[in-house]
Amino acid sequence: MGNIFLSILGISVSIGLVVIGLIFLTPFLNKRYAAKWKYLIWIFLALRLLIPFGGTNRQYVLDSASQPNAEMDSKSKENNADNPTGTVMPYRRIVVEIPAQMTTPIKASAEKNTASITLLDIVALVWIIGSLIFISVHLISYSHYKRQVRMKGKIIKEKHILSQIVQLKRELHIRRTVCVMEYDEAESPMIIGFIKPVLVLPKEQYCSEDLFFILKHELVHLKRGDVYLKLLFVTANAVHWFNPIIWIMQKEAVIDMELSCDERVTQGTSYALRKAYTETLLSMLHKQCVRKTVLSTQFYGGKKIMKKRFKNILIRNRKKNGISILICAVILSITLGMLVGCSVTKENTENKTIENETIENKTIENEDAADQVLGNASELDAAQTDPLSVDNPSADHQTLENTMTFTFSKEGEQEQKQATLAIGDGYSFYLPDDEQWYLSGPDLWKTNINEQVTLWVTHFEGESEDSVNQKLKDDGYTEEDSYTWRKQEGDLLYHAEQKVYENDVWAIFYLYPVDFEEGWGREFPVIVNTFALSNETDLVNHTAETGEYLGAEDCQKIRTNMEAFSESYFAGDAGAVQMFLASTYEGAAEIYEGTGMISDLTVKGLSDTDERKVENGKCTVSIEFRDSNYNDMFLYLTVILVKEQGDWKIQFYGMEG
Repeated sequence: MGNIFLSILGISVSIGLVVIGLIFLTPFLNKRYAAKWKYLIWIFLALRLLIPFGGTNRQYVLDSASQPNAEMDSKSKENNADNPTGTVMPYRRIVVEIPAQMTTPIKASAEKNTASITLLDIVALVWIIGSLIFISVHLISYSHYKRQVRMKGKIIKEKHILSQIVQLKRELHIRRTVCVMEYDEAESPMIIGFIKPVLVLPKEQYCSEDLFFILKHELVHLKRGDVYLKLLFVTANAVHWFNPIIWIMQKEAVIDMELSCDERVTQGTSYALRKAYTETLLSMLHKQCVRKTVLSTQFYGGKKIMKKRFKNILIRNRKKNGISILICAVILSITLGMLVGCSVTKENTENKTIENETIENKTIENEDAADQVLGNASELDAAQTDPLSVDNPSADHQTLENTMTFTFSKEGEQEQKQATLAIGDGYSFYLPDDEQWYLSGPDLWKTNINEQVTLWVTHFEGESEDSVNQKLKDDGYTEEDSYTWRKQEGDLLYHAEQKVYENDVWAIFYLYPVDFEEGWGREFPVIVNTFALSNETDLVNHTAETGEYLGAEDCQKIRTNMEAFSESYFAGDAGAVQMFLASTYEGAAEIYEGTGMISDLTVKGLSDTDERKVENGKCTVSIEFRDSNYNDMFLYLTVILVKEQGDWKIQFYGMEG
């Protein structure tokens, strides 16, 4: 419920900005464009308030881990992972932040049962109650008035009135049947009723000219379905009753409805007839319309508005077509809807307790290993706000257990997940089994249940903590707490948590869609808290695969060969490329087919943080680069090498994706 309210609040803010702009431009628009165009804009904005389309972030899923449905190009995600400080997104959202206290549970215990709600839930409940009251008052008032008309009104049978209606219906191409009634207590002529419309006339004597204009005015309302549109405006106001700008929007929409109706009635008529029409409207002023029925075409608006109507009717200058203004308003409202959103500010992690997120070891047989992975309750609480201890960079060389159980809180309920140890080059952490994590690239993990969810590890080897902090700031991250960073790009939330050791800095990055904050936002910190550096013994004990590892000399040879190969490959020199190919290479030498300028070329897979493993005599590396035609992303060339006569040769190579 809270997420739904935040969605409605974001829409209300974005549309409110458009309404303010329209009100500010009203004098200009009324002078140059017909009122119907502004009326159409109000109709679109009312629909926008009720149908929150635009952007991909409007579906709020309370349990994001079990109900993921978003997809993203896996290649772009891999680029983001390999270059966490070089990500470029097409736009940034304006986020209206809700105080974190709004989501702090308010607990009330009764015996053993504990119920918890948040302040945001209370606000959302007040919003729903207010909306129901608002719409109920109008519907009850409408039903009562319509019942009074049916009971006390008298069906008009005068031939001159009925014949006038038939003539006007033919002129306006109206096929619907409309009942005409005279009601003593009616303050002004109106159309009322959604299924069986009734044209209500006050009990008065009308001259033929006044009767013509009155009937035509109301029949124009009937033809355009203005009663239904009034219901649309009232419903939008009911949903956004907390926003005073939407109240103003409803009032302005009704005024423009009348102005556009006047324009339709007087369309193609002479100045004398338009003046006669204003005199008919003037004759209705003495009624004052003290009692109003919103869900009808009854309208008065006061002398100021009537004067505005007279001026609009009698204007001699021809107004312009306003289709361009309508299109601009539609584009602006949709764009603002994608850029403006609401979120909840993250609480200071120093105030978090072990009650929200804890990790329990399920199969730990060695007590020392358990203390290293989990620690006792106070150590785990500290781990949520502080980096791992400098004095314990490699888990005290203890052997880590293969499996464990995560226990964390989602929406006040405890949830457990079985997790398995994931081994990287020099580090390890635990990943839940049911989420089907897999290693997608060097130090890059993804889950099969949601391609947008990604976790990757970066070793800032030889860099200082200040240098890493500056890189994160340059990439748009903001520091939430010590060693914890965050940024939002489009519909994605990026997080980074630093692990600072003696002369060594690591960072664990993870990202997920904004809508899935409740699920992944609670689970990732638990995963990150299991991060530990691994020594060679850990790798041997937990790696099921067998094989050799590249030494420093082989790494240098491969790096030199790849740099020379890259120069020939991107230069289009197939003859030079042939020199780097193994005897087992199949096919003709291929060259790069792109047309852009190549830059930022890096050989991946040979650093200390990479696996550098030789399987069946083969080693795989990748060449990362930028093409000026695709400057917002990295491209990758995968290369498989074999050793021939003491040198490393290429057995296969090709572009990824």
